[in-house]
Amino acid sequence: MPVDYRAPNINARSVGQHLRQIREILELSYGEAAARLGVDADWLARVETGFGPVTPGQVAEILDSYGTPAHIRDAVVDLSSRPAGPPWLARHVGRIKALVRDIYTIESESSLVHVFGIGRMPELVRCEEYARLVFEHQYPAVDVDEEWDLLRSRQRHRPRTLDVILDGLTLERHGGPPDIMRAQFTHLLELPADGRSTVRVVTPDAGVHPGLNGSFDVLEFPGLPGRISIVHTALGIDAAQADLWDSWQTIEALALSPAGSRTFLTDCLAALE
Repeated sequence: MPVDYRAPNINARSVGQHLRQIREILELSYGEAAARLGVDADWLARVETGFGPVTPGQVAEILDSYGTPAHIRDAVVDLSSRPAGPPWLARHVGRIKALVRDIYTIESESSLVHVFGIGRMPELVRCEEYARLVFEHQYPAVDVDEEWDLLRSRQRHRPRTLDVILDGLTLERHGGPPDIMRAQFTHLLELPADGRSTVRVVTPDAGVHPGLNGSFDVLEFPGLPGRISIVHTALGIDAAQADLWDSWQTIEALALSPAGSRTFLTDCLAALE
């Protein structure tokens, strides 16, 4: 199997990017910033590209020297404590592409994930039975237990808010085995019980909307500005080429209320009897 180029983990690059942006806002050269910090300019340059090792304490010192607002300082220092990403990802990195590794790492840092699903159930809300069915029919063939271990780790990594919108036609015409779909619909109905997550539905009569182009996620991060959009295609997960927030808002305006969506899902579950 070909080995792809392993750039620094996305967390290390993100920390470096934040440090560089703040330094540039202050209009400091590498030399000026290094002199202020009492460090080597070459080391600072490596840190800003993600190639230089840096501890959370060093990141805190840099940000304090720059006079960074507390909420940004704390978020970047926290991020720097996980330069290699979530621990559970380590046992899978040898078999996934660097881009996918980075996407899963970014996803693990998000505390609010807006999920739109069409065609199949979104990965982050799949129950085990549904997920295993998908893995069993994946091409090329995969190790089902290994894939479920990875997906379960992604789902359970952190307490997060899932803001889910599902295509109603996908729910009505799922074509799946009744026992599998019964488990999946039950899982969707139980998801809001965590007090953080919501599940809504866009009914089949909603008309044309951006979600018809495919499934996607929009990720938000605690204490940090900006969002990241992820798309799910027949070829797998990928970074979106544009911010999909406007698309999300358009779809959200068409969705049923959480209560109306619950009724829709309950009807889908009842139709299996």
